[in-house]
Amino acid sequence: MFSFQRGVNNLEQRFTTEKLKQRNTNLGLFDTYYNKMNRKQFLLSLATIPYAIELFGAIDEERIDVLTGRKTPILKFGLQAAASKSFASMKKEAAKNGIQLHFTSGHRDYNKQLYIWNNKFDKYQAKGLSGLEIIKKITEYSAMPGTSRHHWGTDADILDISVVQPKSPLNTNHYITGKGVYNKMYEWMQANASRFDFYETYTNDAARKGYEFEPWHYSYKPLATDYLKKYNQVVKFQNIISPNLKGKEFITEAFFKQYKQDYINGINSVLI
Repeated sequence: MFSFQRGVNNLEQRFTTEKLKQRNTNLGLFDTYYNKMNRKQFLLSLATIPYAIELFGAIDEERIDVLTGRKTPILKFGLQAAASKSFASMKKEAAKNGIQLHFTSGHRDYNKQLYIWNNKFDKYQAKGLSGLEIIKKITEYSAMPGTSRHHWGTDADILDISVVQPKSPLNTNHYITGKGVYNKMYEWMQANASRFDFYETYTNDAARKGYEFEPWHYSYKPLATDYLKKYNQVVKFQNIISPNLKGKEFITEAFFKQYKQDYINGINSVLI
């Protein structure tokens, strides 16, 4: 005969709190579920949803919300905890070389990305561009809301605040020209960032498709690669479209399929 308590005890043996927390830190969903219920309810919920036992599920809808920026993962100083800790270590090391690392943008939710997108849409429309011309122009440097890596809390736009800041910091010339204010920082990052598991995302590689070269954008590989894999598996066209998205009439399923290939996966091959 089934014993309620025995069932709970068996589950507890198979799924210790620490194991679950470790398995699901990458999606930032552990606290979302566990903190809403007591221990017994939590364990029983795993028993009643078979695939949750295997994946801790993150029921697909919940997981998609995190991946597309509609739900915020657990953050520490604008990045997920592991990425934040590694960035702090990298910042400390860079300081020994007179470089003060700082990120201007870490996590960014769907609504913030929507605001950026719509503003740029209006800007380019006012300049006489239309339809897909506008979208192509926006996506030189900005992602469609629901598709940005900044939604994940794994990516950051990095600069050096030890120097006099230019009017427009995120400009390639500030990083790669001999006289660029961030040139010293960029050279240091090229030589050292990988020691801390940070990698340049949109590299200066002619064979790479998608966004333009962004020498300021870095991804924390241990989390970001897993997020990209899950994004490719579960996020569909309908998950990124919003009634408030300007230009949505030009963004079709076929467009999104190509965009996913060229832009979302058009990154440094180390991060695939």
